[in-house]
Amino acid sequence: MQRDVNRTHGTARIAVAQLPPAGPAPDADLAAVIEAIGQAGNADLVVFPECALSGYLYDSRAAVAQAAIRLGDPRIDRLVQACRAASVHAVVGFLESDGDELYNCAATLGPEGVLGTYRKQHLPYMGADRFVSPGRGDTPRVVETPFGKVGVMICFDLRFPESARVLALEGADVIAMPTAWPLKATFLAEHVTRVRALENLVYLAVSDRTGHENGTEYLGHSQIVAPSGEVLVNAGADEGVFGTDVDLVQARTKDLVFVPGEYELRIFAERKPSRYTAITEEDPSRVRT
Repeated sequence: MQRDVNRTHGTARIAVAQLPPAGPAPDADLAAVIEAIGQAGNADLVVFPECALSGYLYDSRAAVAQAAIRLGDPRIDRLVQACRAASVHAVVGFLESDGDELYNCAATLGPEGVLGTYRKQHLPYMGADRFVSPGRGDTPRVVETPFGKVGVMICFDLRFPESARVLALEGADVIAMPTAWPLKATFLAEHVTRVRALENLVYLAVSDRTGHENGTEYLGHSQIVAPSGEVLVNAGADEGVFGTDVDLVQARTKDLVFVPGEYELRIFAERKPSRYTAITEEDPSRVRT
């Protein structure tokens, strides 16, 4: 499939898929994700929810281990095949098993195969995250695609400004964020996503579930936010695939010039990393819990 995209000017189409949990039938979530990839139309990138292949709300490590898959699992190959057929890239969340370890993972996939994986580093005490290990940050979080650079973080990572900032510093044009927001995450969806996009001058593409899982109602509000902080897409509580065209040049311009020579903001050039050392200190005596 040939895309009508002006690569010179950095135009791309981003989409977020907001899906309900598919239920207990084996591979039902996989089928729903494959169907949504096919529905993405002429999107360059479609982002799926956290743990899209398995669901998120588990009550035991044994249940998480049973739902987890390895990177070499045939289901990942099927997703790559779907991306190839639709000529699209996708960020898909799933529970990963690697030896004796379990992770909350998201893979960036495309017609070329698996471009990269990210294991969630910040783990809240809820759902599957109670039973998985934090990612060690030993794999690249930003990957090159034909349309631009895509960085990945997952759900709770949003509460840590440093997580998104590192992705921006590594050149991400778009930060893809699979999430599993319950209703109590309304403030995050309405405010914090805008701040993360604005302070890093990147596009933020967030995909959440809709509907119910194990007695919990998901918030929905999958969204695409511009570097200006403007919400370009908000799915509300609806099910489906929602997309918009974006100009990635906006995410590559870190200087804001409102009045030349009078009102200019150099957001990244004026950073003072040597003054932020307390952020990376790991002295337990200085950490409040």
